[in-house]
Amino acid sequence: MINFYFNNDPSMLPAYSETCHPVQLFNTHPHNSSQHSKASGSLLKRVRELGINVDANAIDLITIASAVTAAETFERRGDAADAWSRVMHLHIPVTDEKLWNILSDRLSSILSFLTGDQWKFTFTKTSLQLPKPIVSNESKARLNSLKGLNSVCLFSGGLDSAVGAIDILNGKSKYKPLLLSHAYRGDGVKQENIKKLLKSQYGELSYSISPSLMSRLKGKTDVTMRGRSFNFLAMAVLGISALRNANDDSSISTIIVPENGYISINPPLTRRRIGSHSTRTTHPYFLNRLEELLKDAGFHVKFVNPYQFKTKGEMLAKCVDQAAIAKAVPLSVSCSHWHRKHLQCGHCVPCLIRRSSVHHAGFTKDAPYVSQNLKFVYKEKYTRDDLHAVQTAIIRLKDSKDYKGWIRQSGSLPDDQTTRKKLESTIKRGLKEVETFLKANKI
Repeated sequence: MINFYFNNDPSMLPAYSETCHPVQLFNTHPHNSSQHSKASGSLLKRVRELGINVDANAIDLITIASAVTAAETFERRGDAADAWSRVMHLHIPVTDEKLWNILSDRLSSILSFLTGDQWKFTFTKTSLQLPKPIVSNESKARLNSLKGLNSVCLFSGGLDSAVGAIDILNGKSKYKPLLLSHAYRGDGVKQENIKKLLKSQYGELSYSISPSLMSRLKGKTDVTMRGRSFNFLAMAVLGISALRNANDDSSISTIIVPENGYISINPPLTRRRIGSHSTRTTHPYFLNRLEELLKDAGFHVKFVNPYQFKTKGEMLAKCVDQAAIAKAVPLSVSCSHWHRKHLQCGHCVPCLIRRSSVHHAGFTKDAPYVSQNLKFVYKEKYTRDDLHAVQTAIIRLKDSKDYKGWIRQSGSLPDDQTTRKKLESTIKRGLKEVETFLKANKI
C-alpha cells in the first residue's frame, strides 16, 4: 500500500519514501519540486476569479477530488500486484474532518467501483483559509455572468457534450447553464472552437488539476484516468455553490451530464474485459451512489443525463441545430488515446462508436484519424483488439439468450423495470449502429 499525504502547506508534509508520497495542493506556498509532487496549483485562483464566495464544504470536496486525481495519476497500474488494482491510502486535510471520516467507507466503495482500485481515506483538520473572491473588473464581470444561471453542464469538448450544449443553448430549454470544462493539454482549443457555435448566453468555468511528479520521480505517470469523472462532478458541485450564492437561490441543484446511453452503461465487450476495459464514468449506479453520498455530506444536487436512453447516433441525428452540430463534429474529440498524440486513433471503442454515430446521422465530415481505413486495422496485431472485441459482442448479442445479464456486468441497473428495458434497448441499438457502420466499410 502506498500512503499519499496531501496539504497546501509543505511544512505539514512528511518526507518522501517508498511507501509515503507527499503532494502539495494549491498554490498558497512556494513549491519545492525536489521534495514534493503537486496538483491543482491554479485551482483556487480559478475559484477566486468567480468573484463570489463558495461554501467550505465545496472546497473540501474539490480538495478530495484533487487528491484522488493526483494519487490515481502518480501510482501506476503496472506497479500493482495484479498489474491493475492499486491499493492507496489518502491522508487529506478538510474543514469538516468528522463528517468525511464518517463517510470515508462509502466514498472508498464508490471510487472502487469507478476505478477498480482499493481506496482508504483518513481525513484531518485543514489549516487552509477559504479563498476570498478577487476584486477586479474581470471578477465583477464573471460574477455578473453567473447571475440568472440555474444549472451546471459538463462540457468536455467531446461530441456528446457538444450535443448537450447545443441542445440547451441553441434550442428551447429551461436550463441556463454554467459550462464546466476540465482543460487537459490540447483540450482548451477544442472547447473554445465548439463554444463559438453556441447562440445563447452561458457562464464559463474551466479548471485543471495538472498533477506533477517531484523531480526525483520524473517519468511516466498513469494515463487510464478512470476516476476523472469524480473530479469533474466535484467541480460541478462547486459550480452549484457559486451559482446559489451569486443568485441567492438555494434551490439551484441541477448538474447536467450529457452522455449517450451506450457509453454510460458500457457493457464489457468480451468476458476478459470486465472491469479493466469497461469504464464507468457516468454509469447510473455510480451517479446514483455519488448523489446519495453528496446528499449526506450536505450537498443537495441532482445529476441529470438527458441522453440516458439515446445512442450516440440518435443524439447527433436529433440535435436541435443540425448546422451547428455538423460543424462541431470535426472539432470534437472522443478518442480514449487522444492525449498520447493529440490525434484520434480511429480504432479504439470510443472512436468506433463515434464513427458509427456520424455514419448513422448522415454527416460526411468528421475529424481525421490515425487509422482512417479499418481494413488495415483488422490486419494489425497491436491495433485490432478493440475492433475484434466489438465484432465479438455483436455476434454475442445475436446469439445470447441472456444479454440482459451481460449488460448488468458493468454495474447494477435501476430496479424500475421500465427504466431497465429502456437501457437494454439503448445498448442493442447502440451496438447495431456499430454493426451497420462496419458493414458499410465491408469489415
